[in-house]
Amino acid sequence: CLQPVFELMFYAGFTLLTLAFATPGPQRSTCVSHQSFVSRATPVMMGRKFENNKLKMAKTALAYAKKASYIGKKVAIAVKTGGDDPETNRALASVMKEANALDVPKDVVERNIKKAMDPASSADYKELTYEAYGFGGVGLIINVLSDNNNRATADVNMIVSKTGCKSASSGSVAFNFERKGRLTLNQPIDDEELLDLAIEAGCEGDVEVVEPDPEGRGDRAEVASVVLTEPSELGAIQAALQDRDIPCSGALVQVPLALVECSEDDAEANFKAIDRLEELDDVTNVEHNMQLV
Repeated sequence: CLQPVFELMFYAGFTLLTLAFATPGPQRSTCVSHQSFVSRATPVMMGRKFENNKLKMAKTALAYAKKASYIGKKVAIAVKTGGDDPETNRALASVMKEANALDVPKDVVERNIKKAMDPASSADYKELTYEAYGFGGVGLIINVLSDNNNRATADVNMIVSKTGCKSASSGSVAFNFERKGRLTLNQPIDDEELLDLAIEAGCEGDVEVVEPDPEGRGDRAEVASVVLTEPSELGAIQAALQDRDIPCSGALVQVPLALVECSEDDAEANFKAIDRLEELDDVTNVEHNMQLV
């Protein structure tokens, strides 16, 4: 039988280990060497790097999902209004060009067109806006595109409450913002070229070129220029840019009239709340008036 042999090997190994750690020796050191410290610390650092990479990948996946969902909803609205032929439905043609600018695959657009044309599809998307106060007196504007008002309201209020923010009545936060049309362009444009384009499009309001804002508004790396327009002239400017084969994506936004300074802790709490809100499928984006350092 091999059991006595295994038992003997076990006790012999245990005895040797005990002697090795219990017996003092002149060359034995009680301090931890630098090499030992690095080798022990490395797995922890690798673990953090791995977790950070997972978080980054998750955010990238969420950003793509939001783009695809946003385009899908705009396709549904355009098809319900003017049919599935982009040759006769200019709104649909514009959304398809916008999808291309946002790198949303063609099959996603085609799938949503087919879905919108299905008689069984009763989705009727509407734009909704909610207002809230974040930490440090920061105002939050929550933009929603939903086919179910009750669900959107319940979900937004739940996240606002859970993250420690406070729901605000309509207009109590919005008066600190100015509504604008905002276009992100995948190629540079200067003020003179933009002004000529706006005149040709029959626009009379103010237009201006501003720098991309990857931190505040999450502009993609491909964005080379940003154009601000009057809300009513966003569609005309976007169509004029697309007619010149300039890839662009447009949306109505709230531009803060004044920025609010807040502590690092408050800023971190606000960004966590914004992230939680933007995880909701009905939420298009969340705007704020935080001063970014």
